[in-house]
Amino acid sequence: MDDNHINNGFIFPKSLATSIASRLESSLAIGQSPDLNGSLSPSTPSHPRKKYIIGVCAMDDKARSKPMRNILDRLLTSGPFEAIIFGDKCILDEDVKAWPACDFFISFFSRGFPLRKAIEYVKLRTPFCVNEVDLQTLLWDRRVVLELLDQIGVPTPRRLSIDRDGGPQLDTRVHQKLKLRGVSVVESRAVPEFKIIDQDTLQIGDQIITKPFVEKPVSGEDHNIHIYYHSSTGGGGRRLFRKVANKSSEYDPELTEPRTDGSFVYEEFMDVDNLEDVKVYTIGDQFVYAETRKSPVVDGHVRRNTDGKEIRYVATLTPEEKRMAAGICKVFGQRVCGFDLLRVNGTSYVIDVNGWSFVKGNNYYYNNCAKILQDVFLRNARQRKLSEVVFPKELSAENSWRLKAFVSVFRHADRTPKQKMKFTFSSAPFRELLNGGGEEVIIRQARDLKLVSAAAEQAMDEGLEDSSKLMLLKNILDKKSGLPGTKVQVKPSIAKDEENGTQSVKLQIIVKWGGEFTHAAKYQSRDLGDNLRKDLSIMNKNVFDDVKIFTSSERRVRATAELFTQRFLDIREVPKEMLLIRKEMLDDSNAAKEKTDLVKKQLYSLLQPDHAEDMEELWPKGKADPGELVQDIIIAMRTLREIMRKNFKTLDIESIQKSWCCYESPSLFYERWEKIFTEFADVERSDFDPSKVSELYDSLKYDALHNRPFLESIFVDSDSDTGLGPIKDLYSKAKILFDFVAPLEYGITEEDRLEIGLLTSMPLVKQIVEDLEACKRSSAPCTRLYFTKESHVHTLLNIVYLSGIPTRLRKNEIPELDYLTQITFELYERSGPSSPITSSTSPAGSPQTGRETSSPNSPEYSLRIGFSPGAGNPNILDLQMDAKHSLSVMQRRNLTDHLPLDAALRYYKAQVDNPKYRSVNRRIRESRMLGHKLVVAAENEEEDLIEDEAPLMIIGSPPVGRSFEMYLGQKRP
Repeated sequence: MDDNHINNGFIFPKSLATSIASRLESSLAIGQSPDLNGSLSPSTPSHPRKKYIIGVCAMDDKARSKPMRNILDRLLTSGPFEAIIFGDKCILDEDVKAWPACDFFISFFSRGFPLRKAIEYVKLRTPFCVNEVDLQTLLWDRRVVLELLDQIGVPTPRRLSIDRDGGPQLDTRVHQKLKLRGVSVVESRAVPEFKIIDQDTLQIGDQIITKPFVEKPVSGEDHNIHIYYHSSTGGGGRRLFRKVANKSSEYDPELTEPRTDGSFVYEEFMDVDNLEDVKVYTIGDQFVYAETRKSPVVDGHVRRNTDGKEIRYVATLTPEEKRMAAGICKVFGQRVCGFDLLRVNGTSYVIDVNGWSFVKGNNYYYNNCAKILQDVFLRNARQRKLSEVVFPKELSAENSWRLKAFVSVFRHADRTPKQKMKFTFSSAPFRELLNGGGEEVIIRQARDLKLVSAAAEQAMDEGLEDSSKLMLLKNILDKKSGLPGTKVQVKPSIAKDEENGTQSVKLQIIVKWGGEFTHAAKYQSRDLGDNLRKDLSIMNKNVFDDVKIFTSSERRVRATAELFTQRFLDIREVPKEMLLIRKEMLDDSNAAKEKTDLVKKQLYSLLQPDHAEDMEELWPKGKADPGELVQDIIIAMRTLREIMRKNFKTLDIESIQKSWCCYESPSLFYERWEKIFTEFADVERSDFDPSKVSELYDSLKYDALHNRPFLESIFVDSDSDTGLGPIKDLYSKAKILFDFVAPLEYGITEEDRLEIGLLTSMPLVKQIVEDLEACKRSSAPCTRLYFTKESHVHTLLNIVYLSGIPTRLRKNEIPELDYLTQITFELYERSGPSSPITSSTSPAGSPQTGRETSSPNSPEYSLRIGFSPGAGNPNILDLQMDAKHSLSVMQRRNLTDHLPLDAALRYYKAQVDNPKYRSVNRRIRESRMLGHKLVVAAENEEEDLIEDEAPLMIIGSPPVGRSFEMYLGQKRP
């Protein structure tokens, strides 16, 4: 023991454990500190440090994940720590000598992470590693993992392996560390004889294994695992893979022969107790936590909660299982570690070690992890006298890549379904609604909506219009005028009679209601604000010194912004002047209306049977024929309408769902769906209107979240055994069609998408560019947030893609833009001596440059664009719901790699300043000048009406024991 030294809690020879403590103690004795190359250089003595630095060196999607944020937030709040997120830019592009210095090093491998660079950094700087970085290479090879488990007495399933690659390859240092632990791995291996004896038996060397068995690639990063079943039980096989949506495996009756083109491990298949796997998580060798989940080999169906996480249950480990966990933690050198365990007839077997793994969404785990790491860090800091260590300025966080500006555009949170009904009239009572003008009028206030109802009643009394249409309009207004968000648009047009040479005024009356903020939106908005605050606090807390938040004038958008801001800034009330309403930038305008109306007509034509060839280029590959899909939806809607009507007559409707939210009731549910059925079930294939798909899909999603018990009863035919099959089938087909139609409503061709994008979002794009350039000029970091509606996130995303900037995701890989979709622009700055920023591509006509044009010592700037599809789930009917009815916002993904700021902005300026689109600015100005007038609104009264609308309420259920109408009557005069 005298010749050994303890490092990271494990024993190593002194030759392998040259610690930073000994080097720094020597340097402190002569007033020196390490230079960039790890050697010693003079340094000015300083007062003892008050905070220690935790360095997180992992890919951004892991380092900035919700579990990591929760743990770091607890560490920074309760202990003397600061955190540095190294970030993708630093990790991927910079030499390790330029990486920032830290006392404690959290680093772990994931896809794309340069583990070899992290190993080099540890050799150079020798920080205290939470998980030993070089030993993470052990986890890359399943053979190594299983052999080490065998040597420390951890049971594993019986197995054979075929080594066609010559065997595992490990570094010399790793071999030495394993030797100290009393274990070893043989590298060079001959290729044994591989023979398929019969359809159920496999021979490798002189050993035999019989189906059922599991075939695993030796690479720990290859998750394409096969299970082969015995012919006596039906044969075939099951393909296991990384979870995709709600699937983790699928049965294939043709999967019978093992693969012969690689190295594999073959394990005996084990029938686990209770059809469950156990996921085990360690934090050092003293704390262990476990959860059970349904085994992926059962049916391949993943059960998820509203956070999109797999449903799991807390498990109690036996003393033997805890011993196994401690042994795994020590031999692999991974404090924070996860592994997979099977329980079979009272015996536990480990089948895989995953390395760094978090328990997700569990405060008990987060608290313990932060507490244990804090104790380990502080104990190590005392041992190494870290308070006396001064890092050179060149290795400080300030001289590394740091977040300088965070600019993000958000769609609003969850809302009720938007509904509308169109009518065409020409009689005098309706012409009077124009108030003497000839432009479109929007009527919003309840008192003014009564004028429209009165016009309908007058036209009925005088027999001026179709009485059935007038009665329908009046009934809608009588029921909906008290609901928040109800409005009527009156659009005049001139109809010419060529034969008589006369003209007449026709009025299109559009009644719209719904689209209001829900109680689920409250949770979504606050949760997102809280998570983003934690994220940016870790990235650079100074971005909170200059925060500006902008919102459109729509009630649901302002409500989203207000609740988000409360949590984002950690304040109880948001000052009125903090949320800046920018209608010209974030509200809809009429600038793109003519173009979008034309696109909708083209979409209608595309979905007709005689345009099958045109559809081939646009329709997603592998999906059902669009014509068949539309026809299937029409037939399904007819069937479901009959089921709903029958159930409303025969079931005790009031007892199906005890509580209703968002101003809903059984009667309003029935009315909403009858309207949708009319638009789908009462039309022929040739009359199908693709613009109605969003209304159908919207209602399906809404009821799956807010009215799940009612949905799962009212659309189930008790006289058949189809169960939820018909409604699930309709949902899946409606989603396919919605995912096709929704993006194309903003342009079918690239030229149309860019023109509509600029007409809708050019003011926003210009503002974002101005924000980034202003922050570059400023010495202070900043945050700029914009809250808007669906049309703006669609069109802004189109501009991003059509600008020509290199992207990591293809446009057709972008999923549905759901509530709280985000498009983020992160500006990073590095001060001090510069190093090249390479860029392989640049906008057409612009010089290709690898770095910003500046003096050698001026700051460098890098831009990265990110994206989150918001709070959605493609398999919403399979989720297990709770009372919040709220889906969590999905993690952001990187749309682009890091690019030099000026080079990135040139892509956008090339489009904004393109002479081809010079008329865009003029058309936007003209649409603003025309504007919309409100009935009985005096000049300049529109802004007051917007501010005086109903408060930013969270929609809930009417008080128990009162009718819906009474509730509305008390709420509104």
